Amino acid sequence: MRVTTLQRKESAHEDHIWVAKWIQNRRDEGAHAKDLKLLTGSCDETCNFWSYDDSTGFTKDVQSTGQDLGVISLDVNSAGEVAATSTLDCCIRLLSLKPSISVIDTIKLSAPETWSIAFHPDPSVEQLAVAAGCLGGLRLYKSCVLDEGVKREICHLKPQPNQIAKHNQTPFALGVAYDPSGTKVAVSHSDGHIALYDVQTQKHILTYAGHSKPVKGLSFSPDGSFLISACDDKTCNLYDISSKLPIGSLNGHESPVLCIEKSGQEGYCFTGSGDGVVKVWDLRNRSCVQTIAEHKEAVWSLALHEGANRLASVSEDKSICVYQVNPQ
Repeated sequence: MRVTTLQRKESAHEDHIWVAKWIQNRRDEGAHAKDLKLLTGSCDETCNFWSYDDSTGFTKDVQSTGQDLGVISLDVNSAGEVAATSTLDCCIRLLSLKPSISVIDTIKLSAPETWSIAFHPDPSVEQLAVAAGCLGGLRLYKSCVLDEGVKREICHLKPQPNQIAKHNQTPFALGVAYDPSGTKVAVSHSDGHIALYDVQTQKHILTYAGHSKPVKGLSFSPDGSFLISACDDKTCNLYDISSKLPIGSLNGHESPVLCIEKSGQEGYCFTGSGDGVVKVWDLRNRSCVQTIAEHKEAVWSLALHEGANRLASVSEDKSICVYQVNPQ
């Protein structure tokens, strides 16, 4: 696999950019990198909607304001029709993307009970998973338009008793990811542990050990057989779904690993770090095959458009970079 830099957008926001996500549809396989759509969220309290073309770069279509205190996470459902943002004012905002951008609902929570968010991979399920912040564990919400009086929260899957930290403090829940089938969802915490839950039964399955510092990002392999973590200890661990202990690690970043993104090609992944670089990893031999240094400051988020083979990275330096992913 080889990654080639295509475009760089300076000053895409007025402040640090914390998250990015392509708007794509499962049926977009083989799509050309023309008029792609990208969402970015920043601590400048805005969420920007971009059109992207390899030849002309970025055009800002819409700027959504009122994302109070900054956007820390966002996701788009696999149909490309609904987006959600998580902000530091402890709100989750559900947005309709078609036919035009509009707010479906705002979920207001006590501080600080919302962090990373992820849509169920099957858009017909209409479910949103939320890392439950200071409560630990996982919250599940209905992401559809609700009739009046219908409750949006499905459940709160609490941390297990043996996951409680010293002095009876619940570890802060940070990262969340569904497996490709949507039957399982993983949540990472500030003490380094990762909890895996069964979505249908709403029960805890397994707790992964291996880190002792905050795990900010999670990603399953495309086939769902591995879970990969991104940790403040500068490493990523690989976990077999059936084993609580890591079966390998990725080492090479000089600062905390802040984000991880699966590759469309089996056996590879991408990571971004506080050291300002993006790394491409071969998971089969646990080695870095490429280091990309396009950013001047920390890389907070990575997003892959699988249909067009385009990777986007966003950074504290307020820029967006887009790369072409060339599978072997």
